[in-house]
Amino acid sequence: MNKKWMLGSLAISLGLVSAGSGALAASPAAGIQGVRTVAVSAPGKEGPATINNLTVKSIIPLMVHAKALYTYASRGGSEYKPELFNYNTVEYRYLSSDLGTKQKLMNYIKRAYTHNAAAFYTQTQFLEYNGRMAQVNVDLGNTLDYTKATARMISKTAQAAVFELSVPPVGTTGVNEIVTVKLKKVSGYWRIDMSPDTVF
Repeated sequence: MNKKWMLGSLAISLGLVSAGSGALAASPAAGIQGVRTVAVSAPGKEGPATINNLTVKSIIPLMVHAKALYTYASRGGSEYKPELFNYNTVEYRYLSSDLGTKQKLMNYIKRAYTHNAAAFYTQTQFLEYNGRMAQVNVDLGNTLDYTKATARMISKTAQAAVFELSVPPVGTTGVNEIVTVKLKKVSGYWRIDMSPDTVF
């Protein structure tokens, strides 16, 4: 028992284990602040929001996670029948309440993107109207399957990296698309340093 405890402490002090579970890291609404579980895990297995060892393998779940965030935000969140309004002759829809303020939207996007990338996306793709966030009422589609992507490292330092991904279309036919992704390390974890709409 003592030996296991000492090995666990050594692993934590050497940074060999994740400091937090992926579920807590990905959920700002988690009610318990400061309480985190420590689990031994292989690099890149901590969850897509907590990748601290960026490789050609670990970037794929981060990209899948980032695309899911983008897809959710770009469709307006969880509302099946959104509130619509017209502004300058263009039809807009309010975002669902979980993304309904600028701060909520920023916090959500920052689960996979840097602050600057999230800020640019929020400022250029959304409208703050009557204290609520809204977007043009159109649906965006992307037919690339990031779960089957392969990656090649172009450059990497301790704090920044560039990867090139070859991403197949959804289904069995079509030509792979080459996507270049810039990343930065934020508070020990890798984040995409490009606006979501420029990546996906």
